[in-house]
Amino acid sequence: MKKTKRFRELILVALGFMLIFVMLLIERIGILYEGTAPEIAILPDDNITNNKKAGNSTKCLVLWEEENATSAKALGIYDQILTDMRVSHDNVNVSENEQDLNKLISRYDNVVIAMSNLESFGRDITKLTGWVGDGGRLLFGIPPFRSTNFDFISDKLGIISASYDYARVDDFVSDKGYMLGAQRTYKIIDGYESSLSAVLDDETTVYAHTDEKNVPLVWARDYQKGKFVVCNFGYTEKAYRGIFASAYTLLDDVFIYPVINASTFYIDDFPSPVPAGNGEYVKRDYNMGIADFYSRVWWPDMLNLGREHNIKYTGLIIETYQDTTEGELKPNESTSNYYYYGNMLLNQGGELGFHGYNHQPLCLPDFIYNQELGYNTWADYETMHSSVKELIRFSTSIFPNQNMSVYVPPSDVLSDAGRSMLGVDFPQIKCIASIYLEGPDEYVQEFEVADDGIVETPRIVSGGILDDYMRITAFAELNLHFVSSHFMHPDDLLDEDRGADLGWAVLKENLDDYMGWIDESAVNIRHLTGAGMAGAVQRYVNLTPNYKIEEGNISLTSKGIIDTAYYLIRANDGELENAYGGEFIKLNDSLYLLKAQSAKVTIIRSK
Repeated sequence: MKKTKRFRELILVALGFMLIFVMLLIERIGILYEGTAPEIAILPDDNITNNKKAGNSTKCLVLWEEENATSAKALGIYDQILTDMRVSHDNVNVSENEQDLNKLISRYDNVVIAMSNLESFGRDITKLTGWVGDGGRLLFGIPPFRSTNFDFISDKLGIISASYDYARVDDFVSDKGYMLGAQRTYKIIDGYESSLSAVLDDETTVYAHTDEKNVPLVWARDYQKGKFVVCNFGYTEKAYRGIFASAYTLLDDVFIYPVINASTFYIDDFPSPVPAGNGEYVKRDYNMGIADFYSRVWWPDMLNLGREHNIKYTGLIIETYQDTTEGELKPNESTSNYYYYGNMLLNQGGELGFHGYNHQPLCLPDFIYNQELGYNTWADYETMHSSVKELIRFSTSIFPNQNMSVYVPPSDVLSDAGRSMLGVDFPQIKCIASIYLEGPDEYVQEFEVADDGIVETPRIVSGGILDDYMRITAFAELNLHFVSSHFMHPDDLLDEDRGADLGWAVLKENLDDYMGWIDESAVNIRHLTGAGMAGAVQRYVNLTPNYKIEEGNISLTSKGIIDTAYYLIRANDGELENAYGGEFIKLNDSLYLLKAQSAKVTIIRSK
């Protein structure tokens, strides 16, 4: 009897241990994930028939000087933003123009002067101001410098006095009713003398200025039947495109342009093996090793941030950190980290994609790096090809229900050979998410669909430091494409260049602040995964809008609309009251976000 009782007790103890083991196993691998389709599906290639095609009539003329480097940079800025906003435009080099200026500009509604030297117009400067007086809309796209021609027309621009010397600009402040995110002052790194120092009259409306209001940066002034807008912001870099785009939207009484409407957060190298690195600061702050810190501190904090800000993370898988780029590519047999982190990411609405078999970019021996990154090149095309094939096999074997379609190049480096290979040989890769800002070796992108059908979805800012340059870049892109795209790495916490010495508490606070800024600045932005972003970009590039403004309403036609389309509407005169065929929300005093649900939308407008 005693033996039977003891045996039963042993059975109960064993069952208890088994239950604990099962609970630990579930905790370790995460709740089993069943695959779901992204909220915004990636479309087949043949659905994309337009690629940022503008409307039928050519509306805008951009005047520039080829021999002037600043003017050439300004042309690059305006050519891209007008294309993205679907403004049909012509670019004319004034140095080679042989047409009569009156005849030239008479064909257009708007003119952008992408040059600082107004002396290049000679006596024709009066033809420009006369055209504005007759009803034309003219944007000085970059700061003019003071000259005889400038002095001749400056009063028409609302300028009382101006200096011959440019003023230093170290920050940018938008009027609260002008740009999204206007609640903050945006610092400019390495500022210099770049803007016209001017005093304006009371008939001008200033939309942006420096923090101390001593330099007006964007202003508008009516002149007879027309209008002048001056973008007195001289930093002609890609990071600031949204500032120039917003200035252009001030020209017309109402201006409508398509946007992506998406916010995405990528985690590169995740899931992956626990990276080697200097855990000095993790040890300093938490007295833990790297693996424990990731599982007990960093990842729970990231999940909490995601829940608080409605973020759906896109994790990019690395199979191994071995640097092998020739011979046999051995599979990683250790998969517990992938199950644990990957399933929890997926169960919070996230998504997984491809990063690399290892962290070596897809580059062959003929690729020349312009900076020392410490990477190897692949021995030959076959081995490089095998690395992607093995990564896909490995990833899909662990997550068979996850439809992975996003690829992020290691360190955002991707050679022409690697890019071509992805488009030709790996049809499951539908989207490449690399980098938006220029770099010496990086695969730099625009938001577009490539000729091979792959969707290009660049990431805009990164990491947890989120310095002033990243902040103003994010601000500008929010106002151009209504988009936010951020990425970070778990091993940011191990690298001083990426803020490891600041500690995770500071970096987490920075991330929380940045995510909160998006919540406040773009209340209705869609929080999407990487594949969702790709689907949104497809729909954006396929749109060709045409709109007609009448006294009481606006008729908008969206050629290429697939299911829904999004537009930003700048109402400089009057307000929007209602929409038929869509719906809108008011973002600030003059800016609206329209969701078009049919090819034709009628918007009721009040004066």
